[in-house]
Amino acid sequence: MTVPVVPAQQRHVDEICRICSDGWRETYTGLLPDEEIETTIDEFYTTERVAKEVRSPDGWDGWLVALHDEDVLGAGGGGLTEPTVGEVFVLYVDPAEKRKGVGSRLLETMTAQQRNKGATEQWVSIVPSNEIGKSFYRKHGFEVVGEREAYGDSSDRNSLRLRRSL
Repeated sequence: MTVPVVPAQQRHVDEICRICSDGWRETYTGLLPDEEIETTIDEFYTTERVAKEVRSPDGWDGWLVALHDEDVLGAGGGGLTEPTVGEVFVLYVDPAEKRKGVGSRLLETMTAQQRNKGATEQWVSIVPSNEIGKSFYRKHGFEVVGEREAYGDSSDRNSLRLRRSL
């Protein structure tokens, strides 16, 4: 099954929030404190915030959704951080749809957007203990190149930085 990936519309907002919230919980339970997981979800995956980002993406290419008929199977988005540097900001797949190519299709579409804007390299940040994320991105040619302070996080935690040439 080929999964189409398209720009998100308002009718997708609730599903984007659900998928990203479920993804955070599934990925980080046991790796991060429950309070940090819920604080992150409350900050980034509210219907108000996501609806605004769908209407008017500012500083990125906006939300993409992977669809089967009208069902949202995954969501993500990225953008350029410098004229030739792309970044994957968010990418989550419905837990029931993992390992079916949905995440790969989302990444391919983000990458095409960024290449079309002039990106020659692409970056992503993940929690260092996220072995599933490391495996996924390495499978797509990313290499670990270091760490930096985690975005939107008030703790002292760092994010692992991965990079690939486009």
